[in-house]
Amino acid sequence: MSVNVETFIHELDERRALARKKFNEDPLPVGDRDARLRLKEEIAKYDLAKHVVQLEIDGFTVLPPGRAAPIAFTDCLRDTVLRIADERHAAGVENSVPSSTGLGYQLFHVLPEDRVFEEAVTNPVVLTLVTYLAGYRARMTSTVALIKSNDTAPLPFHADNTGKLAVPWPEQSTGANVNWILTDYSRDNGCLCVVPGSHTWCRPPDKLAFDSELVQPVEVPAGSIVVWHSNLWHGALARRAEGKRVMFATLYNRPFMAHEELFSMTTTLEMIERNSGRYGVLTGVLSVFPFDQRGPNLDFMVARSHEIGRWT
Repeated sequence: MSVNVETFIHELDERRALARKKFNEDPLPVGDRDARLRLKEEIAKYDLAKHVVQLEIDGFTVLPPGRAAPIAFTDCLRDTVLRIADERHAAGVENSVPSSTGLGYQLFHVLPEDRVFEEAVTNPVVLTLVTYLAGYRARMTSTVALIKSNDTAPLPFHADNTGKLAVPWPEQSTGANVNWILTDYSRDNGCLCVVPGSHTWCRPPDKLAFDSELVQPVEVPAGSIVVWHSNLWHGALARRAEGKRVMFATLYNRPFMAHEELFSMTTTLEMIERNSGRYGVLTGVLSVFPFDQRGPNLDFMVARSHEIGRWT
C-alpha cells in the first residue's frame, strides 16, 4: 500500500501549527528553576504535599475517590471502557496479548475513542504528580484499559523500566504510571500489589511470592487513582471473584524514552483545540522527533526546556 507523503506531511504540519499556537498561549516553564517554582505552586494548589512525600518514601501514592475527579466522572470512564470492549468484541478485534500473561483483556490506544480519556490524561491533579515524577515535558507512551475476569492469571512482579533500561536504573524516575481504578480493588478482585520502597533499589524484581512480607496489596474502592515511580516493583493477584475488574492506565515517560503509541498521528485538530497548550507536548505533536525527509524542525525546540533538569 502506497502512502501519500505530501498529504501526510500537510496534515501533520496543520496539527503542529495549531499545537504551537496553543502552546504559545499557555506555555510550560523553561529552565529547572522556573519549573520548580511552578510545580511548588501546583502542589500547594491541589494540596498534594502528602502524596509527594509518599512518592518519595514508598514510590507510589493513592488518590481516594473524589480527590482528583468526581465519582460521576470515574463511573463514566468505567462505562466507556466497557462499551468500547463490547464494540471491539463485536467487531472481532482480538487481544494480541494472551490472558495467561496476567494482563487480562487489553484495550490499546483508547485515547482517540472518547473525549472522556482526554479529560482523564489531562486531569490537573494527576498531571501535577506526573510532573513531579517525570517533568513538564513528559509524554504519554500508552493509554490502555484492562478488563480482568476470574480466569485471568496473576501478573508477575515487574517494574515499568523492566527490559527498557540497563541496570542500575536511575534514581530519578523516568516516568509516571497512573491507574484509574474503576471497580473495587480487593484481594479476591485481583488487586494491584506493590513493594513499597522498591523504587530506591534501581533494579528489576527478583522472583517474589505474593505472600511475601515485602508485598502490600493495594485494596482501594472504585474511583481511586494510583500513581507510581517507574522503578516500583508491582504485580497483580489473580481474580477469584465473579464479574470484572476494570482499570484505565496511562504511562507517561520522559522525552528520551521510547513511546509505544502513535499519538502524534491519531491526535486531531479538534483534540488539540479543546485542550491546553500542554496537550501538544503530551501527545508528541510538538516534538522535534521523529521527523520526515525535511529533517528536524528546530523551531519546535521552544516547546522543550533550554536547561535540562528534574522538572523540565
